[in-house]
Amino acid sequence: MTKPVLDISFKVENEKIFFGKFGNYIRIDNITHDIARKLKEASEANTWFTKEIDYKSDKTKFQDLPDDAKRAFKLNIAYQTLMDSGVTSGISYVLSQVVTSSIWSLLYARIAIEEAIHAESYSYGLSEVFGHNAALTLDLVYTDEFVKKRMENECELFHKVSEVCIENTSKYSLEEKQTALLRLLLGIYFLEGVKFPFSFLVTFIINDNYDNAISGFTKTIKLIAHDELSVHVVTGKNILNILSKEEHQGFKYLFDNGTFTTIAKEIAQVVVEQEILWAKYLFDNYEVAGINSQISENFIKYWANIRLKDIGIIDNPYSKEEKTDIIDFFNNYRNINKQNAALQETSNTSYQKGTLKNDL
Repeated sequence: MTKPVLDISFKVENEKIFFGKFGNYIRIDNITHDIARKLKEASEANTWFTKEIDYKSDKTKFQDLPDDAKRAFKLNIAYQTLMDSGVTSGISYVLSQVVTSSIWSLLYARIAIEEAIHAESYSYGLSEVFGHNAALTLDLVYTDEFVKKRMENECELFHKVSEVCIENTSKYSLEEKQTALLRLLLGIYFLEGVKFPFSFLVTFIINDNYDNAISGFTKTIKLIAHDELSVHVVTGKNILNILSKEEHQGFKYLFDNGTFTTIAKEIAQVVVEQEILWAKYLFDNYEVAGINSQISENFIKYWANIRLKDIGIIDNPYSKEEKTDIIDFFNNYRNINKQNAALQETSNTSYQKGTLKNDL
């Protein structure tokens, strides 16, 4: 039976984030989690638009990049376009159907919009810089075997939730539904908290080491990184921590019996291994100034450790990964509060977004 567009046959008391009663009647007069409201407001304050960025400098300077740097950039941005497109559709068509809380529903709707803007912005930038030749880069998702596989695991997690929780829901137990959803939430969390930061780093490194050759793309990535790391990753962390603590959400037993920890470590391991292979594909046998697969591996494992610790898994395989200079570079470079004089030369875009006072 098709779910009604609106169902006001009941009043929702003590809303559950997932698997509760929800008729899509949006009201926030009695918010269950204030963190969700703050994150939604931070997302709203982050608002930016695809055509804010000036790519005039990129049009001329990109051609001066060494071939290896061009290759890494094109593979990386094709992969980012693919991933953001997948997250947009996954949240819009799958996750949104199992959220049963007004405020969390609004927050995820905001995140889906931001992900769509991210995906669009990559295509827009490539079109501005390369014209009709932009298709050669965007088509790498069809022609490059490594890029083609970059979203497979996350797509499978979305498909599983769709199968178990939406399409054939009567065939599965509540525990199977909850486990499938936990896997998806963790998959999104590590995607946005480990995979995306590494992709951002690649752009930052190339721009920093080659005379701001991709300054327009770098500005776009800074805005995207701010969305991801100040709202999206924080949303994932808070959702998981709430589910681990609040009995009435119905998931706590999966945390108490160790199921969650096992799944989280498993997904983290897969992500780390995939990203290390991706780094080797980008940099082994190729020379890009300022980065190689060894530097990349430290970066990837460092963030995997941070993400696991933030959801309560202190004892993990990456807990001894040291913070190196590349981490400080990344955190400083992505900070949109810090005006970069070289970047200002090519655009008057303001990075003083209103969200910064609510940066979470």
